[in-house]
Amino acid sequence: MNLLKFHNGNLKLAPNIFTMSLPAGKTCPGAKECLSMAIETPEGWRIKDGPNCLFRCHTAIDEAIKPSVRNSRWHNFNLLKGLSRNQMIDLIEKSLPRPNWKFLMRVGVSGDYYNQAYFDAWLEVSHNHPETLFYSYTKSIPFWLKRKHDLPENFRLTASWGGKFDDLIIPNRLRSCKVVFTEQQAAWWGLELDHDDSHAYDGVEGPEGNFAILLHGSQPAGTPASAAWQALKKNGRGGYHNPRGSSFNYSKKI
Repeated sequence: MNLLKFHNGNLKLAPNIFTMSLPAGKTCPGAKECLSMAIETPEGWRIKDGPNCLFRCHTAIDEAIKPSVRNSRWHNFNLLKGLSRNQMIDLIEKSLPRPNWKFLMRVGVSGDYYNQAYFDAWLEVSHNHPETLFYSYTKSIPFWLKRKHDLPENFRLTASWGGKFDDLIIPNRLRSCKVVFTEQQAAWWGLELDHDDSHAYDGVEGPEGNFAILLHGSQPAGTPASAAWQALKKNGRGGYHNPRGSSFNYSKKI
């Protein structure tokens, strides 16, 4: 059977964090300030930024320069698109890493919940596996709010600022994350910086758990984001300057 592709760990995430990703931009209906995607041109693959892009999505860059990454994400999306909610649940269940379920699952290092059925499928999978912690950053806030009162403890969401639905974050008291260009900017907002996703999967729920992440990834030349990225790299900072966060065993929390 053709199954979804999962990966575990990277420069940012601990080895016991598994991920399942979709194409950046193409599956991000709420993206605005970070909207970027990899597109194929006669000269090869390149980045296309959205009309309101203030900083480039680093995961789109990976797709443009790494065929294996691009192919993996499109493989997943091609299997999922067009399926019903129940069909998605069945596919995800059959594809999840086994046999050890005591890990964390980040849904979408790239991509987002592209429709309600896809969101609901992951919600049902999390209900089915309380021993595994599922977490996501998302700009698809309307899908979240429709199911806000049905979220189990092991399905943890963080609203990502800079999208089309920012106006829904504060009134609904959602935990949120801002991308900042400097550490000083995070301090000005009164936000702790996260370098390993621990605020997203093990942080305080609601607005009391708000946090920030530093900009990471190459940015369009001549833009404020590019200048900020160059300064961060020069100072050895950047979004991933703390490699591989500490391991977190969710099974101890339940």
